[in-house]
Amino acid sequence: MGRMRAATRLAVCAVASVFAGSLLTSCSDTRPAGDDGPGRVLKKNDDYTVFERADGMRVELRYRTGRGLTERHRRDGDWSAEHFVHRTKTAPCQGITMRGHGELVAVIADFATYCRDGDPPMENVAVVGSGHDLTDWAAKGTRGGDGWEKVRFGKGSVEFEERWVSGTNTLSWTSGKGFGSERSQYKPIRAGFLGTWKAEDGSHQLVFTQAGKGQPLLTISTLNGAPCTVEVPVHQVGGTSVEMRGEPRVTRGGKERFCPPKPFETDYELRQDDGSLRLIDFISSPRKELMRYER
Repeated sequence: MGRMRAATRLAVCAVASVFAGSLLTSCSDTRPAGDDGPGRVLKKNDDYTVFERADGMRVELRYRTGRGLTERHRRDGDWSAEHFVHRTKTAPCQGITMRGHGELVAVIADFATYCRDGDPPMENVAVVGSGHDLTDWAAKGTRGGDGWEKVRFGKGSVEFEERWVSGTNTLSWTSGKGFGSERSQYKPIRAGFLGTWKAEDGSHQLVFTQAGKGQPLLTISTLNGAPCTVEVPVHQVGGTSVEMRGEPRVTRGGKERFCPPKPFETDYELRQDDGSLRLIDFISSPRKELMRYER
């Protein structure tokens, strides 16, 4: 995906902000740059970004292929010695995103073996530089995402955010503490799905659950015949359907018919007319009902 959806959107913001004179945490933010302001991007290409804080401190973040990500900075004189803020042998993706607020500089960088050939990232790196002379740097790499998309600044804190179809991932940095753990918040499924549903032929049952902002889960269990119990994450599609997302985990017996149904080909649809739940094969033309469920 090149630099993926996140980079495409951020690049548009970056280009717009260069002409406006400042790079902000969102395209609509038009606050003037003071010592506590956002700063601006001075130069940017696939391999490096040069950013100027509101107080005039300049900092360059650069990919070093096969080695990682480096930083150097200057105020009035020569550049400081280049040093690594993140080391990896994985090839870099395209572009480095930088944001600023006061003495804080936040950086987003991604790495993947064939990222510049179109593959999604394998390593998503969040970096924070802090201090009047930008002498303090911290970085944290995570895996499995499309890349951090947004940066939010608080009082002595930075939050990185990635939104995806089922929810939001966040990673926070706090002055004096550094980076915390990555947190996931999942979108809820409709309350009408929650609870137990029994197949009309009596072969198996479904139980939809969700604890707070945790990941919605579907547990499928056979009621007769060969034993099977499977747990699989689900997410809502539209107003009346849920789909399985993620790898089903077998907790009893082995996989059986509809335990689980085929992923990426089926969904569960809540009927408004009679309150029933249907398992639908949406690949077939016309769409095919595979099973009906009742409370």
